[in-house]
Amino acid sequence: MEKGHLGPESAPPYPGPYNNYGGAAPQPGLYPSPNAGPPHVAYQGVTQVVVMPSLQDSPGRAQCPHCRQIVVTQTEHKAGLMTWAICGGLTLFGCFLCCCIPFCVDSCQDVEHHCPNCRKTVHVYKRC
Repeated sequence: MEKGHLGPESAPPYPGPYNNYGGAAPQPGLYPSPNAGPPHVAYQGVTQVVVMPSLQDSPGRAQCPHCRQIVVTQTEHKAGLMTWAICGGLTLFGCFLCCCIPFCVDSCQDVEHHCPNCRKTVHVYKRC
């Protein structure tokens, strides 16, 4: 075979530049340039975003989603998943007399935060 001659196994030439994926690159003008900013969109209306602070064990300052007042929450401890898991674990290890202790320890229970104005639940901090 002659030098410089392309054999039948090579692909025929295609016009235009190629992209990294083996195909022809799009022609200029068909797509917006990558340097162009986003299209201008008119926005009407107001979106209010309420950021919930990190409410955990102790009462905290938050905006009530029900009455929209900024309040210091009231807390109430309730038995949750971790309370029951510790109770079950103590029972499995034979500590039948100690299995009720997690229900008396606040750090083993979930914490419900309530609004002092409307008395509705603002947030529930779960242990697990």
